[in-house]
Amino acid sequence: MSLNIGDIIDGKYQIARLLGEGGMGAVYEGENLRIHRKVAIKILHSNVAQSQDAVQRFEREAQAAGRIGSDHIVEVLDLGELPGGDRYMVMEFLDGESLSARIASSGGLSPQKTASIVIGILEGLGAAHNAGIVHRDLKPDNVFLLSSKGGQADFVKIVDFGISKFNAMGGEFSMTQTGAVMGTPYYLSPEQAKGERHVDHLSDLYAVGVILWETVAGKVPFDGDTFNELLFKIVLEPVPELSTIKSDLDPHFVSIVHKAMARERNLRFQSAAEMQQALQSWLQGQPPAPEMLADAEAARFTRSQMSSFADTSLGRTATAQSTSANWANTQTPGVTHNSNKRWIVIGSIAVAAAAAFGMVLSRQNAAAEAEATARANTEEERIREAAADRKAELARLEAETAKAAAERAQAEQAKSEADRKKAEVQLSAAEQARKAAAEAAEPQQPSAVRRPAATRPSTTAARPPARAETTRPTTSSPTSAGRTIRTDL
Repeated sequence: MSLNIGDIIDGKYQIARLLGEGGMGAVYEGENLRIHRKVAIKILHSNVAQSQDAVQRFEREAQAAGRIGSDHIVEVLDLGELPGGDRYMVMEFLDGESLSARIASSGGLSPQKTASIVIGILEGLGAAHNAGIVHRDLKPDNVFLLSSKGGQADFVKIVDFGISKFNAMGGEFSMTQTGAVMGTPYYLSPEQAKGERHVDHLSDLYAVGVILWETVAGKVPFDGDTFNELLFKIVLEPVPELSTIKSDLDPHFVSIVHKAMARERNLRFQSAAEMQQALQSWLQGQPPAPEMLADAEAARFTRSQMSSFADTSLGRTATAQSTSANWANTQTPGVTHNSNKRWIVIGSIAVAAAAAFGMVLSRQNAAAEAEATARANTEEERIREAAADRKAELARLEAETAKAAAERAQAEQAKSEADRKKAEVQLSAAEQARKAAAEAAEPQQPSAVRRPAATRPSTTAARPPARAETTRPTTSSPTSAGRTIRTDL
């Protein structure tokens, strides 16, 4: 059902204005009339509420917020159902903007500002992980920056735990099945992109690394023309070097970002608190501990070295080789010649390995593109066949419709002919009845009854023989008007 300004829900929440609307529901600004508190009201449309999965996601968002109890998690105040079947959730009203909107408007934030925001994200995320909840869809859209809270600007609130995963009480309740991909593609960890069932808090920390990368660079690290291409890049390609986008970045900060986005789980930060500590140390000007960097040797890079070789990956390899060689020479005098030879061999092997990996990746991408093209062709053929089937079905229906129309016309013509014949019969009967009535109405004229001669009684035998009888001729009176009058006496 659609809500209008002034409508009251459950006798206590009054609608003030529409904040946003989508295919699944809408979000309104409202007021709790009993305590006069501004709130946000999320509505799940009744047609969507018929889906059990959608209802579970909706309710799990409220349950997650209640179980975590962190000030960096949006607070859910109430949950209910409207008479029309819509479900609603009442949350604290957030005054500010999403991190995605901030990135879009600024084109990227400074590393210091980014680190400050991400520390707030990690604070709330750590509380969720301690409560046994994995968010699984962490992205800038789900990070809200309050204008001010407790005197702190850009206070972080994490929202939308709709596809979160609960691992509490030694059990597991998940919204997904093996092989399913849940979450926004750009922020998926490699294990999520592969559809693995085992998705834990380290996937959330990977997403935080992507947010760090994007917030500074102004764009996501991995992108693709198709969904499959994006997944292949996340799973197979190395993370693009952040310093190639921003050449003046501190190497320690870059290393923290890349450690968070390590492909292997055991190479990432193992907890939100660990990553939070690394960023706090960097903000305070203290170099993070070596184990908190993606590569311990990265701490030895000078800013000028990274900038001068930022244009090519081969240049970055040469910088690492040169730095490592110098470190070996200063630690082990007298073996410079052998060390250089060793590093030349290692460098050659590294270049060959990189080339081989590039060839394998190119083949995999080509195979993926071929597979995608084959699927597209198959889908196109299926669509054409379906269109042909629909066309044939339409022609069949038109033929049946024409046949039915012809049969109706024939039936109507037969009925008209029968009605015409019936009318003729009725007219003929009426005419005969009229003639009979007319004849019955005419006066009857008396007619002479003339006994035939054969029926007359014989007088020869009846009369006495002794008496002679004179027969007189019988004449008819001319005035008899056609009637015969006997004149014999």
